[in-house]
Amino acid sequence: MPIYLDQTDIAIIKSLTENGRKSFRQISRETKITTPTVKSRYERLVNIGFIKGVFPVFDFNQIDKGKEDNLVQIQIKKNNVSEKEVENTNGDIFKIETDKIKKSITSGLAIKMACDFCKGPISHKPKVLKFADIERFFCCNSCKSGYSEKYRGRIESIKRKYEGKDEF
Repeated sequence: MPIYLDQTDIAIIKSLTENGRKSFRQISRETKITTPTVKSRYERLVNIGFIKGVFPVFDFNQIDKGKEDNLVQIQIKKNNVSEKEVENTNGDIFKIETDKIKKSITSGLAIKMACDFCKGPISHKPKVLKFADIERFFCCNSCKSGYSEKYRGRIESIKRKYEGKDEF
């Protein structure tokens, strides 16, 4: 059973597409959503695998091509953007991609979920394992218990570290 994005999720995602380095408080002020809600929704989107990471966007026009031509070639290849595209758009290609993302994320967007243990699809309400500030999602109770047993040491270590942070 997929998780459906609501207006709160969408507002947070759109804010992050403008600047992925924003604090939860900044996002909260922009979206008029409480900071704890922004934090928990962001963590949920990360935990279900929809947000894979926040990464920098490079402006290749800022690089002195005379000295750093090899660097430009490497970065362009990593981003699957041809040098011609970068020259033709004067760096606007990244703004275009951001705009595409914003337009494609709408209310009711369904996110497919895969079991964190067997990697199979979750076709009904997921079984959730919560520890520290992490959530893991499973298709059935046997996968949930199998995961808990397999990663017991890691889970306990993370719990101890998380509890230690709260004390300071």
